[in-house]
Amino acid sequence: MSRSKRLLEDADPVMQRALGMRFVTEVTAGTISDPDYADYLEIEAAFVETATRLHGLAVWDAPGRTALERNARAVHALTTTQADYFREARAAWPVPARPDAARRAEVLSRYALGVAREGGYPAVMTLLFAAESLYLTWCTRAHERGHVPEGAISAWVALHADPAFRDGVRALAAEVDALPEDIPQERLARWFTGMLEAEISFHEAVFGGEAG
Repeated sequence: MSRSKRLLEDADPVMQRALGMRFVTEVTAGTISDPDYADYLEIEAAFVETATRLHGLAVWDAPGRTALERNARAVHALTTTQADYFREARAAWPVPARPDAARRAEVLSRYALGVAREGGYPAVMTLLFAAESLYLTWCTRAHERGHVPEGAISAWVALHADPAFRDGVRALAAEVDALPEDIPQERLARWFTGMLEAEISFHEAVFGGEAG
């Protein structure tokens, strides 16, 4: 079994908890409130900056040209297409985010940046594989079988369910599979499950709970 498949299999209990998050269920059902999604726009926009830093570190540490180019493209997309989405969505959203929204969700950035500093390129690939596997799964389900509200929310869900995003997750899996064998699988599993746990805390913060 490949390293990426082992990660998904071993982390399945945590993944299932993440897939059952209130944010996921409310977006899928079309019941998320305007104030709560306003907070999500604020906290996710802040994390996009962290994701840009993660991919930037991966550019620096990339083991070859293919990995370098893929991570450079990700930096470009995060600082253009995704930045544009958040700027336009927040400007058009009917209510503003609550003042403390971004602070409540700092747990995810703290975890991801701390692990990236600890583990470099292997850690970044593992963290991003965890986060993007989660988003691919829940957004695909919501896009195909949910009642996602039209407009900014459906656009965000569709972005994470389209073939390009799926290809990106496959590329991350391939990078994880190609990591040196001297990096213990247990370390990858710790990073992977830790990222999912941080994602759970991050999304709970949308609803006003303290995220650490």
